[in-house]
Amino acid sequence: MTDFQKEMITKYGKDKICTDGTHGLNSYDFNLYSVLVVDEHKNGIPVAFCFSNRSSEDVFKIYFSAIKNTVGKIETTTFMTNDAPAFYNVWSYVMGTVKNVLLCAWHVTRNWHQNLNKIKNLEKRKIVNKTLKAVKEELCLETFSNLMKQFIEDVLNDTDTSEFGKYFQQNYAQRPEK
Repeated sequence: MTDFQKEMITKYGKDKICTDGTHGLNSYDFNLYSVLVVDEHKNGIPVAFCFSNRSSEDVFKIYFSAIKNTVGKIETTTFMTNDAPAFYNVWSYVMGTVKNVLLCAWHVTRNWHQNLNKIKNLEKRKIVNKTLKAVKEELCLETFSNLMKQFIEDVLNDTDTSEFGKYFQQNYAQRPEK
């Protein structure tokens, strides 16, 4: 970790920590794990990297412990990650629990798009995708709750979309706060 990275994680890490894993970078099957912070201009700043040929909580424990040993315990308000629970499980073990745990919108959208193929009817797939986007972007909690409830009801009750509805209900509907 460079002096600049130490300064940035110390300065901005209290507000938000973002983690990401990039897989399949080369023929050796190495993974790149990154920790980023967000500055006052909402720019992501990479503050730590880990290359490994393994993806496990043991690897993340070594990685996050190395960060802690370098800059001390990071008590952040928000932790953003992909949909793999290992990142947060280990972060909370090493650094302590976090008030807000968010899923990265990019990963969520990618997962949804991969599973939208369960909807064979292209017109219905487009409608579901458009509705998902509206639900995801709704800021008013009451409106969000109503949209979510109606969306789940609609997709589960339509034979063309019910398989996607079951996927969505199992993986996302139970944790809308993320």
